[in-house]
Amino acid sequence: MAHLFGPVPSRRLGRSLGVDLIPPKTCPYNCIYCEVGPTTCQTRERFSFQTENIIEELADYLKAPGVRPDVITLAGSGEPTLNLGLGRIIREIKAMSQIPVAVLTNGALLYLPEVRRELAAADIVLPSLDAARAETYAAINRPLPELSFESLLDGLTAFRREYQGQIWLEVMLLKGLNDTEEELTLLRRALQKIAPDKIQLNTAVRPVVEDSARPLNQVEIEAAAATLGGPVEVIASFSRADIAGSPRQDDDFVEMLSRRPMTAPDLAQALGLPLVQVVARLKRLQDSGRISHDRYHDEEFYRHQT
Repeated sequence: MAHLFGPVPSRRLGRSLGVDLIPPKTCPYNCIYCEVGPTTCQTRERFSFQTENIIEELADYLKAPGVRPDVITLAGSGEPTLNLGLGRIIREIKAMSQIPVAVLTNGALLYLPEVRRELAAADIVLPSLDAARAETYAAINRPLPELSFESLLDGLTAFRREYQGQIWLEVMLLKGLNDTEEELTLLRRALQKIAPDKIQLNTAVRPVVEDSARPLNQVEIEAAAATLGGPVEVIASFSRADIAGSPRQDDDFVEMLSRRPMTAPDLAQALGLPLVQVVARLKRLQDSGRISHDRYHDEEFYRHQT
């Protein structure tokens, strides 16, 4: 299917069926840590994109037998709130299924009342806040010039006032950029103002756009969690291995790797296959030139060869 991927193991959401709402890589930001790659179309202008096709694919998927995902996650290869069909897609999913709907967003467009209204029907919204100082925000997220840090913070606080569902706010901590005592103190104050239901700390564990996006180690991120306080959790590695019924054709391996870099164990969990079988398939795909791999922090990541 062109717009669905997975279910894949998510450290935050469990067994997640991904829904790609936007063409790659279209986003108001060009974050230095993005695992999808550099932004090729940087915009804040919302547009229509494949709404009918996305709804049709979801309907077909939900009618088919098989293991149900824990959550349907609207995300993908760019910023999903850019899609003008966002609100309708959420409503259609809720009409078709009782599976919770989550939306992964960088939060850049939450200053728009219409975006906040469209997100109202989702069960969980997972926005980001990587800094509480304009200079650090600009250095990490590299937004369009017209997107100020104040508009991001105002949008997040307005959304918290209006939204009745769960807000799980992600903070991407990067060594030497937003992990200092000063930066964490400012972040703590901003997080107290936003009052999300969860604060989830992450770091650059996958290949990134810029080498300057360096990860914290476990001790450092736990110390940052203690400094931030509140409902903070460090996102742990996904540990469930009960996913079954996922596609097993070469094209499906390539499709999953086109969404994000993955390790062989990642794929084994996502596809419900023995690791040795996955490694053999990856070698064949690499030999044929369809995928490539590289080493990042002592782990081998595979990706679609473009």
